[in-house]
Parts: sequence; structure tokens; C-alpha cells
Amino acid sequence: MKRLFLIWELVLILILSGCGSPESNVETLKNWSFQYNESTNDYSLFFSLEDANKNPLSVGADVDIRIVNDEGEEVYNGIKSVSSNDYDYYTSQVAGEQYLANLRIPETEIRTGKSNSGKVYFTVYKENTFEFDEVNCDALFNLPIEDVQVTFDSFPIDLKVNDFMSDTASIIQIQSAKFKFDKDYVPCLTITITGEKINGSNSGYDMISYKLYDSENYLVDSGDVYLSSLNAGDKFKDDSIVIYEVTPGESYTLRLS
Repeated sequence: MKRLFLIWELVLILILSGCGSPESNVETLKNWSFQYNESTNDYSLFFSLEDANKNPLSVGADVDIRIVNDEGEEVYNGIKSVSSNDYDYYTSQVAGEQYLANLRIPETEIRTGKSNSGKVYFTVYKENTFEFDEVNCDALFNLPIEDVQVTFDSFPIDLKVNDFMSDTASIIQIQSAKFKFDKDYVPCLTITITGEKINGSNSGYDMISYKLYDSENYLVDSGDVYLSSLNAGDKFKDDSIVIYEVTPGESYTLRLS
């Protein structure tokens, strides 16, 4: 009985001292970062927990998270949890190998906004055990953004191209137009116009102009499209209208002349 009492006393001492509870040994939060995972269509919030001797720990924790993009829009606010099974070794060129918690956030849970960059603010804690102050890391060019819309005048559009004497040199018919909004890194808008030269010789200076207006009818971009070596009857497809100063969620109107 005395021997059993001594064993129980030792176990009790270990529990009270925290040696039997990894959560009570947590001292440091470090190595946090945020990334998008294309293969799984979700995001990873990485961080590590260490004890007083800088030994990595794999302990369960709750995490309060909010994500604010560079336009000041809060696109995510929620609570996630990690377990001891969510820790593993990860390697990067910058930091080398690290033992990290990998907290996953599905892409569908993050709202679209007007900027693809921002800040991830989060607090890691375990009730009645440990809690760290809120920290943050960058979300660079990986947050979901809203689509844009572009409307055009009714097709077909016959445009007269004048020569240097202001006489009509040719007639260019724009038959259709479409746009593509590229959301990667720096968002850009590419507009493709198709048509046919219905009158005029191969003059070498067939040029049409475009203007792009926003939903409040402000001019945001303008330029020219050069069509080279067209004879009457030649069809064309041109994708040279590329615009980088694009606001996600905006509705634009393209006018040709």
C-alpha cells in the first residue's frame, strides 16, 4: 500500500507541475504566415508553439481570425481550432524546416472584395491554459476578389477611318467584343474585339480608338488599336486592349470610335 501511495503521489506532483499537460508548457507563439493552396482551394494559417526551452509543441488550440483587405473590407471573421494532428514539418527557402500548425480555411468561407491583398489578424489561446496577444501577417495577392462587368455598344458598329486629309480611307466593322478579367497578382482586364474591314485598300493606317468609363461615367482609360495590312474583306481579332488600373466589383462601359 505504501508503494502504491508513493506512485500516486508522484503522478499527482507531475500533473500539478504541468509535466503531464503539454498545453500548460506553452510559452511562445512564433513563425506565423498565411498562404493560398491551389491544389485544395483553401488557405493555410501557419504558426508554431514552443515551451520555455524552445522545444516545438503540438497542442490543441483555438484561434480567433479576422481578415481585412487593403480596401478596409473585413472578408473573414471566425473561430477555428487545431488539434495535435494538425502539426507537421514544413520547409521553405526563406525559413528552412519548421514544425508548424496548419490551420485550414476553405476559400468559400472568405468573401470576395475589392483587393486581393490585406492582413490576417489572429489570436491563439486555450481556455484556462494560455492566451497570446493578437498578431498579424500579410495576405499577399491571394485573397478572392469580385468580378468586373464590361458593357459594349450594340454590334455591329461601322467605324470610318480617315486619312490625313480627313477623307474616309476605310470602313471597319466591329462585329463583337468580349472581356477577360485576370485576378492573379495585379488584376487586369483584357478586351478582345473582332470584326472585318468592309471597305478600303491596304492603306497601312487603319486605327480605331477606345475609351473605358466606370459606373459613374468617369473616364478611366483610353487608347488606340492599330490594325495592320488589312484589305477589304479581311477579318481580324485583336486583344491588344489591356487595362491594369481595374477596380474589382466595378461595372465598365467600352466605347469605340
